[in-house]
Amino acid sequence: MKIKSFSLLEIIIAIVLIAIITSFAIPKFTNMNYNANISTLKSQLALIQNAIVNQKSKNILLSNNEEIISLDEATLNSSGEKLFEKVIDFSIISTNNTKKESGMWAKTSNNSYTFYLSNDKNITFSFENEKFLCKSSVELCKEIE
Repeated sequence: MKIKSFSLLEIIIAIVLIAIITSFAIPKFTNMNYNANISTLKSQLALIQNAIVNQKSKNILLSNNEEIISLDEATLNSSGEKLFEKVIDFSIISTNNTKKESGMWAKTSNNSYTFYLSNDKNITFSFENEKFLCKSSVELCKEIE
């Protein structure tokens, strides 16, 4: 009984083909992940900004002159904290500055937040005068408009 097997040349060719295909697929996957994080940021940002406006309108209609001072009671630079809970009805869970998990928010000061787009890109926001503002570079801020 004769056993058939692959020759060394066939195995090398298969490995080279897999490497070539992978070299094209990985950058596409990375770009797709970045675009998904941009979409997540845009939708969450719109929800946060609309919730702030709704809270301000509610205060005006109730003749309540209270200003919105903070968006949550989350601990600074902590993972697993509920962010923006004073203005939105659902929880956005935080990451911290060490983990920097892409697609997640971190609370960096009482009124500053960072959204991690990827390992090397993040966008910083600040809650000032009852507005949630982008404080990163002009290019990054325009990308999420």
